[in-house]
Amino acid sequence: MAKKIILETRSEPAFYTLIGISCHLMDYRLIYELNRKLDFNFIKENDFSIINSPTGDNLSFSFYIYRDEDQRLSYYLLSNRGREGLLFPKFKQADFLLIIEGVFRKQKKDILLTSLHSVPKVLTAFEVKHSDLRNLESFLMDLELHIMNINKELKQKNPTKT
Repeated sequence: MAKKIILETRSEPAFYTLIGISCHLMDYRLIYELNRKLDFNFIKENDFSIINSPTGDNLSFSFYIYRDEDQRLSYYLLSNRGREGLLFPKFKQADFLLIIEGVFRKQKKDILLTSLHSVPKVLTAFEVKHSDLRNLESFLMDLELHIMNINKELKQKNPTKT
């Protein structure tokens, strides 16, 4: 009898923390406030694009990155609202999604949520449970591919940096 080997290739959601942010600011204004209030250094990158399955339309959402080398964390701020619609329709109350890649302890998460609530014009910030997102694994794979493309472009622009 032949043995079957099944390989699963999927992102590990446990290494991602998702926070929804509701505010009436434009993305660049929110970034300015986050950088100032939280001492982050978000940088605008190419928009995150996906293809809408039912319509076949290309949807684009603004995308920012901040890497904290000391803590070994990467922060991604992604707009939930694009010209063509919502990235996550289930979270229509969230204007932005803050994605933290890396080990992020509960105490640190609570401090971040408190800090986000103190940012001017932020109405609320809340943790998004992984189980609440139906296509989380697919989304994380798309996100990782987008980040790989950004890193590839950076490497081509600055071939001397590693």
